[in-house]
Amino acid sequence: MGPANEYIDQYLKENILQSETIHRMKHVIREFSLRTPKVLVTKCIDGRVHGSKLKGYPVTTIRFGRTDGNIVSTNLNNFWFWNRIDRVVNDALCNTPGMPALFIAYMHRSDIPGLGCAAHGGNEEAARAAIKAQAEAVRKVFPKEQLYVIEGITNTDMMSETLIFDDGTIIDSQEIVANFGFNEPSEIFHSAFLKYQIKDPAISKNVGFKTPEELFSGKVPDFYADFQTSLSLKSFLIREISAIISAGEIEIQKLIQPDLFHAVYQKLSGIKELPSTLLPSLLYQIIWNVAYTLNQKRKLSKLAAEERWKHLDHAEELICYGEGFELLQRNKAVLVKTGRGDDTDALLVAKKVLDKNRQNDPKPYPAIIHLNVEISGELRSWEDFNENVSSRVNTMVRNLETVFQNQEVVILTTYSYLDQKRFYPIHTKLDPRISYPTDVISDINGEDKFSGMGLKTKEAFYAGEMITST
Repeated sequence: MGPANEYIDQYLKENILQSETIHRMKHVIREFSLRTPKVLVTKCIDGRVHGSKLKGYPVTTIRFGRTDGNIVSTNLNNFWFWNRIDRVVNDALCNTPGMPALFIAYMHRSDIPGLGCAAHGGNEEAARAAIKAQAEAVRKVFPKEQLYVIEGITNTDMMSETLIFDDGTIIDSQEIVANFGFNEPSEIFHSAFLKYQIKDPAISKNVGFKTPEELFSGKVPDFYADFQTSLSLKSFLIREISAIISAGEIEIQKLIQPDLFHAVYQKLSGIKELPSTLLPSLLYQIIWNVAYTLNQKRKLSKLAAEERWKHLDHAEELICYGEGFELLQRNKAVLVKTGRGDDTDALLVAKKVLDKNRQNDPKPYPAIIHLNVEISGELRSWEDFNENVSSRVNTMVRNLETVFQNQEVVILTTYSYLDQKRFYPIHTKLDPRISYPTDVISDINGEDKFSGMGLKTKEAFYAGEMITST
């Protein structure tokens, strides 16, 4: 196995271990999703603005769209863009009646000159114009009762968020940190919550019977670093915050620092035409992000100068094209999703970013591109697999051929399930660039050989082998 496949092998093993945690904690994630809106977030392909961690949402509970600079055609002919929105709206209509879906269009910025959005040449006004146009287009199609639309700004240095509502209200996590003089993430919680074990026995067991104060201690706090702990606390906090607001116990709650809770609650309560059912989840998201911002600040202060710069600047190691990459850590990959209206434009920007990174930090293997197709249902027949996976992979590979035609690359092609986030390597066409030796659909790649049970067996065998070798 050459250097590229060794890298891919380790990359897939990390994915397997995290997906096992998702499977084990599926009931906890479901508890969270019962109390929160169905969310669609659109972002830039920049790997520094990755995932849902800074929002406090567990993996699998947010849908993402990613295009370079969050530039997207809002023409109704852009099927990928509008279908993504229709899916989340219909999901809310059927599963969270009375609570609209939530759409947030994000731009990103940096306080460090030269580290802003590359797709906009660091021009923050252009980046803001892109998300503003997107938000306005979506608001024209969907009423607030179906889909509530917010504009957002992510600061890639501190991972703080600014939420901009349609009545002009702005809530900025970094501003909250400054106004309250917070220094540590634990400071946003009530002292009574920090001091004692969590009363919920299942949550307490999942966090090793530690007090919240203990979970915030150490060089790398378990509160954020341990996947199981973080998932459990997210579910616990959204449940408690929802209960506090529902019971009207704002003044007597002993979960969040009282002044912080009251300030955010009052700000959200004053937003014109904000659906009341969204207030608990938005309050939770803002408070979580305040703590996450403080943790990022703490983390940066402990890094050596070289490591700090690598963390703040682009340091992506590969390009990920498609869906289902939420388990990756920040700055691991440039993330390109379908939906811009012209995927090759986004891939060209991703190529430019990766080429620059590899010049600064050369690798002993060609550029790696991971192409993944994510599905939400079962694959029971060859027709299912061909329509939902194989044909889509081959169509997307053609875009890679257009962008990387004169460059040596290694392509990893996989599929995953929405609720699992596990990458299953496959070979859907003969191509020397698709070289990773594992192929989950080998021997069942055709109508006469394929069966749903056979595929499940092959998937389980692959996962078992990877876990054992890890």
